[in-house]
Amino acid sequence: MSWVEETPAQVDFLTRLLGLRGGERVLDLACGFGRHSIELARRGYAVTGVDITPAYIEYARATAEKENLSAAFVCADLREIACTAEFDVVLNLADGAIGYLENDAENLKIFDRIAAALKPGGKHVMEVCSGDYARKHFPRRHWEAGGQALSLAEFEWDAPAARMIYTGYTFPYGQPLVKPEGAGATSTRLYTLAELGSIFADRGMKVRAALDGYCDSPASDDSFEILVLSARGAGGK
Repeated sequence: MSWVEETPAQVDFLTRLLGLRGGERVLDLACGFGRHSIELARRGYAVTGVDITPAYIEYARATAEKENLSAAFVCADLREIACTAEFDVVLNLADGAIGYLENDAENLKIFDRIAAALKPGGKHVMEVCSGDYARKHFPRRHWEAGGQALSLAEFEWDAPAARMIYTGYTFPYGQPLVKPEGAGATSTRLYTLAELGSIFADRGMKVRAALDGYCDSPASDDSFEILVLSARGAGGK
Protein backbone atom coordinates (compact mmCIF):
# COMPACT_ATOMS: atom_id res chain seq x y z
CA MET A 1 0.00 0.00 0.00
CA SER A 2 1.35 3.45 -0.92
CA TRP A 3 1.67 6.25 1.60
CA VAL A 4 -1.17 8.10 -0.16
CA GLU A 5 -3.46 5.10 0.23
CA GLU A 6 -2.55 4.92 3.92
CA THR A 7 -3.80 8.45 4.60
CA PRO A 8 -7.44 7.66 5.60
CA ALA A 9 -6.28 5.02 8.10
CA GLN A 10 -3.66 7.42 9.47
CA VAL A 11 -6.30 10.10 9.97
CA ASP A 12 -8.58 7.55 11.65
CA PHE A 13 -5.78 6.87 14.12
CA LEU A 14 -4.98 10.54 14.66
CA THR A 15 -8.57 11.49 15.41
CA ARG A 16 -8.73 8.73 18.02
CA LEU A 17 -5.34 9.58 19.51
CA LEU A 18 -6.25 13.25 19.77
CA GLY A 19 -9.78 12.59 21.01
CA LEU A 20 -11.29 14.81 18.34
CA ARG A 21 -15.04 15.35 18.39
CA GLY A 22 -15.46 17.23 15.11
CA GLY A 23 -15.17 20.92 14.32
CA GLU A 24 -11.73 21.51 15.87
CA ARG A 25 -9.34 23.92 14.18
CA VAL A 26 -6.26 22.13 12.85
CA LEU A 27 -2.94 23.58 11.68
CA ASP A 28 -0.97 21.21 9.42
CA LEU A 29 2.65 22.40 9.25
CA ALA A 30 4.79 21.37 6.27
CA CYS A 31 1.59 19.95 4.80
CA GLY A 32 3.08 19.04 1.42
CA PHE A 33 0.33 18.70 -1.15
CA GLY A 34 -2.22 18.42 1.63
CA ARG A 35 -3.00 14.73 1.90
CA HIS A 36 -3.70 14.86 5.67
CA SER A 37 -5.23 18.35 5.53
CA ILE A 38 -7.64 17.36 2.78
CA GLU A 39 -8.68 14.15 4.53
CA LEU A 40 -9.33 16.05 7.78
CA ALA A 41 -11.33 18.69 5.91
CA ARG A 42 -13.45 15.95 4.35
CA ARG A 43 -14.38 14.95 7.89
CA GLY A 44 -15.54 18.41 8.88
CA TYR A 45 -12.47 19.92 10.52
CA ALA A 46 -11.43 23.50 9.78
CA VAL A 47 -7.90 23.02 8.48
CA THR A 48 -5.08 25.38 7.60
CA GLY A 49 -2.10 23.86 5.81
CA VAL A 50 1.27 25.61 5.53
CA ASP A 51 4.18 24.68 3.27
CA ILE A 52 7.10 26.53 1.74
CA THR A 53 6.76 24.88 -1.70
CA PRO A 54 4.42 26.83 -4.02
CA ALA A 55 3.57 23.85 -6.24
CA TYR A 56 2.37 21.83 -3.25
CA ILE A 57 0.18 24.67 -2.02
CA GLU A 58 -1.31 25.25 -5.47
CA TYR A 59 -2.20 21.55 -5.73
CA ALA A 60 -3.75 21.50 -2.26
CA ARG A 61 -5.80 24.63 -2.93
CA ALA A 62 -7.09 23.20 -6.21
CA THR A 63 -8.12 19.96 -4.50
CA ALA A 64 -9.91 21.79 -1.68
CA GLU A 65 -11.71 24.07 -4.14
CA LYS A 66 -12.76 21.14 -6.33
CA GLU A 67 -14.25 19.34 -3.32
CA ASN A 68 -15.65 22.53 -1.72
CA LEU A 69 -13.79 21.85 1.52
CA SER A 70 -13.18 24.06 4.55
CA ALA A 71 -9.42 24.15 4.14
CA ALA A 72 -7.04 27.07 3.65
CA PHE A 73 -3.50 26.69 2.34
CA VAL A 74 -0.68 29.16 2.91
CA CYS A 75 2.71 29.25 1.21
CA ALA A 76 5.16 30.36 3.89
CA ASP A 77 8.29 29.58 5.86
CA LEU A 78 7.13 27.86 9.05
CA ARG A 79 9.39 30.10 11.13
CA GLU A 80 7.49 33.16 9.96
CA ILE A 81 3.86 32.19 10.52
CA ALA A 82 2.03 34.46 12.97
CA CYS A 83 -0.53 32.40 14.87
CA THR A 84 -1.27 32.97 18.55
CA ALA A 85 -3.45 30.51 20.49
CA GLU A 86 -5.67 29.91 17.45
CA PHE A 87 -5.65 26.14 16.96
CA ASP A 88 -6.92 23.11 18.86
CA VAL A 89 -4.43 20.85 17.07
CA VAL A 90 -1.08 21.34 15.35
CA LEU A 91 0.39 18.58 13.19
CA ASN A 92 3.91 17.96 11.86
CA LEU A 93 3.52 14.72 9.91
CA ALA A 94 5.91 12.82 7.62
CA ASP A 95 8.74 14.68 9.42
CA GLY A 96 6.85 17.96 9.13
CA ALA A 97 10.10 19.87 8.56
CA ILE A 98 11.27 18.99 12.09
CA GLY A 99 15.07 19.08 12.09
CA TYR A 100 15.36 20.14 8.45
CA LEU A 101 17.03 23.50 9.08
CA GLU A 102 20.71 24.32 9.20
CA ASN A 103 21.31 24.53 12.94
CA ASP A 104 19.66 24.00 16.31
CA ALA A 105 18.71 27.64 16.75
CA GLU A 106 16.73 27.65 13.50
CA ASN A 107 15.16 24.25 14.16
CA LEU A 108 13.95 25.38 17.58
CA LYS A 109 12.02 28.22 15.93
CA ILE A 110 9.65 25.58 14.54
CA PHE A 111 8.90 24.41 18.08
CA ASP A 112 8.31 28.06 19.08
CA ARG A 113 5.66 28.39 16.37
CA ILE A 114 4.01 25.10 17.36
CA ALA A 115 3.61 26.21 20.97
CA ALA A 116 2.46 29.70 20.02
CA ALA A 117 -0.20 28.44 17.61
CA LEU A 118 -1.92 26.14 20.13
CA LYS A 119 -4.81 27.20 22.30
CA PRO A 120 -4.42 26.43 26.03
CA GLY A 121 -5.05 22.69 26.31
CA GLY A 122 -4.35 22.21 22.60
CA LYS A 123 -2.53 19.15 21.30
CA HIS A 124 0.34 18.49 18.93
CA VAL A 125 1.35 15.36 17.02
CA MET A 126 4.66 14.94 15.25
CA GLU A 127 5.80 12.03 13.08
CA VAL A 128 9.59 11.92 12.97
CA CYS A 129 12.61 9.66 12.75
CA SER A 130 13.88 8.82 16.21
CA GLY A 131 17.19 10.03 17.56
CA ASP A 132 17.17 7.13 20.01
CA TYR A 133 16.97 4.69 17.09
CA ALA A 134 19.73 6.46 15.17
CA ARG A 135 22.13 6.34 18.10
CA LYS A 136 21.60 2.59 18.44
CA HIS A 137 21.32 1.41 14.83
CA PHE A 138 23.15 3.81 12.46
CA PRO A 139 24.98 3.45 10.14
CA ARG A 140 22.40 1.38 8.29
CA ARG A 141 21.65 0.34 4.70
CA HIS A 142 18.27 -0.71 3.35
CA TRP A 143 17.64 -2.34 -0.04
CA GLU A 144 14.20 -2.52 -1.66
CA ALA A 145 13.14 -4.18 -4.92
CA GLY A 146 10.69 -2.15 -6.98
CA GLY A 147 8.96 -2.83 -10.26
CA GLN A 148 11.65 -1.23 -12.41
CA ALA A 149 14.69 -0.92 -10.16
CA LEU A 150 16.45 -1.65 -6.90
CA SER A 151 16.63 1.19 -4.42
CA LEU A 152 19.24 1.66 -1.72
CA ALA A 153 18.86 3.92 1.30
CA GLU A 154 22.00 4.68 3.29
CA PHE A 155 21.79 6.23 6.74
CA GLU A 156 24.86 7.63 8.48
CA TRP A 157 25.05 9.29 11.89
CA ASP A 158 26.84 12.57 12.62
CA ALA A 159 27.04 12.12 16.39
CA PRO A 160 28.45 15.56 17.36
CA ALA A 161 25.65 17.34 15.47
CA ALA A 162 23.01 14.65 16.17
CA ARG A 163 22.12 14.62 12.49
CA MET A 164 21.05 11.80 10.18
CA ILE A 165 22.81 11.83 6.81
CA TYR A 166 20.61 10.13 4.22
CA THR A 167 21.57 9.23 0.66
CA GLY A 168 19.26 7.41 -1.74
CA TYR A 169 20.25 5.50 -4.89
CA THR A 170 18.26 3.86 -7.69
CA PHE A 171 19.66 1.01 -9.81
CA PRO A 172 17.55 0.09 -12.88
CA TYR A 173 17.36 -3.63 -13.50
CA GLY A 174 19.94 -4.82 -16.02
CA GLN A 175 22.37 -2.03 -15.17
CA PRO A 176 25.57 -2.36 -13.07
CA LEU A 177 25.21 -1.78 -9.33
CA VAL A 178 27.48 1.25 -9.39
CA LYS A 179 26.76 4.26 -7.22
CA PRO A 180 26.59 7.46 -9.26
CA GLU A 181 29.10 10.14 -8.37
CA GLY A 182 27.81 13.25 -6.69
CA ALA A 183 24.62 11.74 -5.27
CA GLY A 184 23.04 14.33 -3.02
CA ALA A 185 22.74 13.62 0.69
CA THR A 186 20.28 15.22 3.09
CA SER A 187 21.05 16.12 6.69
CA THR A 188 18.32 16.11 9.36
CA ARG A 189 18.57 16.88 13.07
CA LEU A 190 17.05 13.99 15.00
CA TYR A 191 15.85 14.26 18.58
CA THR A 192 15.71 11.71 21.37
CA LEU A 193 12.53 11.47 23.42
CA ALA A 194 14.40 13.02 26.33
CA GLU A 195 15.38 15.99 24.15
CA LEU A 196 11.81 16.43 22.91
CA GLY A 197 10.51 16.35 26.47
CA SER A 198 12.89 19.16 27.42
CA ILE A 199 12.17 21.22 24.30
CA PHE A 200 8.42 21.07 24.83
CA ALA A 201 8.70 21.72 28.58
CA ASP A 202 10.62 24.92 27.82
CA ARG A 203 7.59 26.02 25.76
CA GLY A 204 4.84 25.22 28.26
CA MET A 205 4.04 21.82 26.79
CA LYS A 206 4.33 18.22 27.93
CA VAL A 207 4.86 14.98 26.01
CA ARG A 208 1.85 12.74 26.66
CA ALA A 209 2.72 9.67 24.55
CA ALA A 210 5.35 8.33 22.16
CA LEU A 211 4.25 5.55 19.83
CA ASP A 212 5.87 3.13 17.40
CA GLY A 213 4.20 4.74 14.39
CA TYR A 214 0.46 4.68 13.73
CA CYS A 215 -0.31 2.04 16.35
CA ASP A 216 -0.88 1.76 20.08
CA SER A 217 2.53 0.19 20.82
CA PRO A 218 4.89 2.46 22.77
CA ALA A 219 8.02 3.71 21.05
CA SER A 220 11.38 2.19 21.91
CA ASP A 221 14.95 2.66 20.73
CA ASP A 222 14.11 0.07 18.05
CA SER A 223 11.39 2.35 16.59
CA PHE A 224 12.71 4.13 13.48
CA GLU A 225 9.69 6.38 12.93
CA ILE A 226 7.67 7.54 15.92
CA LEU A 227 4.53 9.52 16.69
CA VAL A 228 4.85 11.93 19.61
CA LEU A 229 1.73 13.42 21.22
CA SER A 230 2.20 16.57 23.28
CA ALA A 231 -0.16 19.09 24.85
CA ARG A 232 -0.05 22.71 25.90
CA GLY A 233 -0.98 23.46 29.49
CA ALA A 234 -4.57 24.52 30.12
CA GLY A 235 -3.29 27.85 31.40
CA GLY A 236 -1.04 28.28 28.37
CA LYS A 237 1.98 27.04 30.32
